[in-house]
Amino acid sequence: MPDALLDIQDLSVSFVAGGRSLPALREFGLTLHPGEVVGLVGESGSGKSTALLAAMSYLPDNARVESGRILYRGSDLLRADRSTLDTIRGRRIAMIYQDPTTALNPAMIVGAQIAEVLRQHLGVDGEAARRRTHELLRLVQLDDPPRVYAAYPHQLSGGMRQRVMIAMALACDPDVLLMDEPTTALDVLVQAHVLSLVKSLHRQIESAIVFVSHNLGAVAQLADRIGVLYAGELVELGPAAQILDDPQHPYTRGLIAAVPQLAARRLLRGIPGTASREPSRFTHCVFADRCAFTVDRCRTTRPPLVELPSGGHTSRCHFAAEPWRIRTAPGETAGTAATPSVSGDPLLEVSGLSVEYRRGPAFLGLGRSRAIRAVRDVSFRLARQRVLAVVGESGSGKSTLARTLLRLEPKVQGQILFEGEDINAFDAADLRAYRRRAQIVFQNPTSSLNPRKTVAELVGRPLALLGVTSAERQDRVGATVRAVGLSDVHLDRLPEQLSGGEKQRVALARAFVTEPDLVILDEPTTALDVSVQATILELLLEQKARTGCAYLLISHDLAVVRQVADEVLVMRDGAVCEGGPAEQIFTHPVHPYTRDLLAAVPDLRRPSAS
Repeated sequence: MPDALLDIQDLSVSFVAGGRSLPALREFGLTLHPGEVVGLVGESGSGKSTALLAAMSYLPDNARVESGRILYRGSDLLRADRSTLDTIRGRRIAMIYQDPTTALNPAMIVGAQIAEVLRQHLGVDGEAARRRTHELLRLVQLDDPPRVYAAYPHQLSGGMRQRVMIAMALACDPDVLLMDEPTTALDVLVQAHVLSLVKSLHRQIESAIVFVSHNLGAVAQLADRIGVLYAGELVELGPAAQILDDPQHPYTRGLIAAVPQLAARRLLRGIPGTASREPSRFTHCVFADRCAFTVDRCRTTRPPLVELPSGGHTSRCHFAAEPWRIRTAPGETAGTAATPSVSGDPLLEVSGLSVEYRRGPAFLGLGRSRAIRAVRDVSFRLARQRVLAVVGESGSGKSTLARTLLRLEPKVQGQILFEGEDINAFDAADLRAYRRRAQIVFQNPTSSLNPRKTVAELVGRPLALLGVTSAERQDRVGATVRAVGLSDVHLDRLPEQLSGGEKQRVALARAFVTEPDLVILDEPTTALDVSVQATILELLLEQKARTGCAYLLISHDLAVVRQVADEVLVMRDGAVCEGGPAEQIFTHPVHPYTRDLLAAVPDLRRPSAS
């Protein structure tokens, strides 16, 4: 192998909070060679982003680097002065952040933001910077560079903003690209375009890439090697094909087993429990509390990172030298999927539904507004205990449809019948009763949960609005919280004290506490770790079986839809372009757009590209 571009050696990082030192990364090591793509995967809080921020010397003020070195071409970045860092960051090592919405300055046009990088690092200004910026925008396959140059971030789609971030990172032809979740929450087609772009650019510019993601399918498309982090520790590292086809750490096996696949419908199971955050966790195996193969030694002795006979493959497990012991990890014996429920009389019947938005300056008295039809002539039926999935790109009308079904958006035409009654004819009392029986779980639990309310208050609020007594409310809240896999200790916690998966469970508990007949799930697993996602899907199926409710599931993740849906509607530009039984849609799609969606889903079994 050629000399390393980036060599991270025994890096340990802690954060100081509340007067305590909380370890986040322990003795992390990674070597990156020219032209190589290394993927880093693992749950939220595993230390992936911390490692990247340390490499950029962008750690927050409360971070403490306790040990280690980060060498770029032999120079230690952890001990470099500000002047040296300024010549490397953005010029030789560039980073692409997870959320371009927050990474881009909303008050500057995107062209000026890219040109600023050129001026800062290369001294290129004026017309030369404008021409180079246009070249970069064309390089990342953005049409009409002058228009994009003059646009503000909010005037671009999520995929376009991500491409602008990539263009900015490539402005100075860096040796190393650090990519932190660059495809999280993107539509499947946009994600596929971004991954294809990264592959193409990697061949053209020959940069080395560290690609951080919790989407193992996306990593499989790009990575030459894959590193798996858990609770701040590197537990496995090796060639991508070996990691994906023959993982040697129980956590890696559990992660891969939890990934939904288009090939078949099966019952997914997440890895039981949650990752430890205790400072003492590095004195023993960090995965011991969740591992199906734990013995006494695992709870008392920290396993070393062992080199496996296959070469270039390491695993931090006491049984690494005895791989025959580890053949089935939690989640891998998931079994077959639940049998689709039998259809009956429709609970919800929608016919000819159309929804419009008015846009323009009319509300200021400056002219006429124009009508934009967000949902166009949509019809479907949903029976009890059935799951209807609505899929499509952002802007296809999925969320507008969901809000309209709860009368949160006014329809233009069409009919929405709930148990044969038109919801648009409901008076205030009827509407309150309907919304008790029809609940919604929003896409982002962090923004949909009041940060000042405890879990007990959040889950109990719908019951309070219905006039349920305090004693009965307390009993039902406790029972519902336990039913979604939380415990009584969570009742007094605030949202900020919960993990992403725990917040989603609270959102589900709030929806289920009124014992609804219909639950609308708007992207309920977006941006969740793959194991947490599997746990939430398992929970949803259990709740459906227990309560007999029906789900309308909105998602752009077709692999998730494959595991739970009975019927599927494919929406594009506000209209349904294909619909039918899920098995038929996934095995014999008819519409070209449906075929494009299915073809764009990242697959663990596809060979990765370098």
